[in-house]
Amino acid sequence: MDKKALFFALTIFVFALLGCQTRFDTVKIDSVTIPDQTYEVTVHESHPLHYAVVFDIPDDGKQVAMFYTYSTKRIGSDGPGKYVDRFNTSVKGYRTFRITDQDGTVRGYLMISNLLGHLIYERSGGEKIVVMIEDPHQGSEGIRRIP
Repeated sequence: MDKKALFFALTIFVFALLGCQTRFDTVKIDSVTIPDQTYEVTVHESHPLHYAVVFDIPDDGKQVAMFYTYSTKRIGSDGPGKYVDRFNTSVKGYRTFRITDQDGTVRGYLMISNLLGHLIYERSGGEKIVVMIEDPHQGSEGIRRIP
């Protein structure tokens, strides 16, 4: 089974296992519009050009978490400046998304290399929004647990 088919099968399995509802309501925005404030930051980096960052707005009642792999690192509290700078200098092409909940409230932001795919879903009960990164460099071998 090729890596894309394996990732798709794993994604379907995770949705069935968690009983979660999918969320695809991200809105593409320009990275300079990410407000300059403190976020809970999580980074995905498996290769210099395979890079993604999730900025979770802290203490807003809903966590935005990145699906854990061996390439995922929780940074902690930080501002967006150095990550925006890294994307502008090192990542050749990228997209930035505003992450919203079911009510349309902004809960965080995602900056992601054009070489990566992503899937965003809200877990049942609505306590957490999860961002899965599809990384062709990594495949699905790096998945170790669900946040």
